[in-house]
Amino acid sequence: MKTEWLVAIDDTDNHESIGTGRLSRMLADHLREEGLLAATSVTRHQLLVHPDVPYTSHNSSACIAATGDDGVGDKLFELAQSFLVEHEHAGANPGLFVVRADRVPEGLPALGRRAQQVVLDLQAFDAEIEPLRLRVWSRGDSGQGRIGAVCGAALRSTGEDGRFIDLPGIRSLGGRATVAEVIAGTGVERVTTPDGEELGPEVALETRDWIRPALRGGKAVFIVRREGEEWVPAQRRKQDDG
Repeated sequence: MKTEWLVAIDDTDNHESIGTGRLSRMLADHLREEGLLAATSVTRHQLLVHPDVPYTSHNSSACIAATGDDGVGDKLFELAQSFLVEHEHAGANPGLFVVRADRVPEGLPALGRRAQQVVLDLQAFDAEIEPLRLRVWSRGDSGQGRIGAVCGAALRSTGEDGRFIDLPGIRSLGGRATVAEVIAGTGVERVTTPDGEELGPEVALETRDWIRPALRGGKAVFIVRREGEEWVPAQRRKQDDG
């Protein structure tokens, strides 16, 4: 039986490392090539930016969502862990969390939202998740990577947080395109204004070669804004998309 799996990482990268965004896309490719997952997408989740939280640029984590066999969890965890160790850079503190999408513990989304608002104490965090017996791992001096990994999957599970950094077609379609062309050529499901108004299929967009839909209502929603006579991406390009 097939089910949806969430594989979340936080590299807490340094300036020499690949970066969480690119690393997560590489990991998704690796897990597909190994035949464990299919139809993957990757979302970026913003956590709190604060001097007491170690990060390189934006303090974000990434979550892969994909279909796979019901009992593949342990193998997924093992391969993802080996991949992160293989691509580890000195000074990085990678973290990993693997969970079935339908078995995310009830309290985890609230924990993820807290990580966007306050600094989480690692010892208190560990005490909170220990009874849940999660497939979680981290490495390095601080252990902070496990906070980002767990919270990234928790936020992804809500269907209301994050930005897609990997989704079919979004990195190959660019330039000017109509709403219909964006939807037909990518995994984008809706194109809306920041207020949620849905644009018609004939509306022309200037994509600026940066289609990064948001996860809203469990769907990939490309949010655009009016700039003069053009519709352009509502969010600015981020360096940590990878």
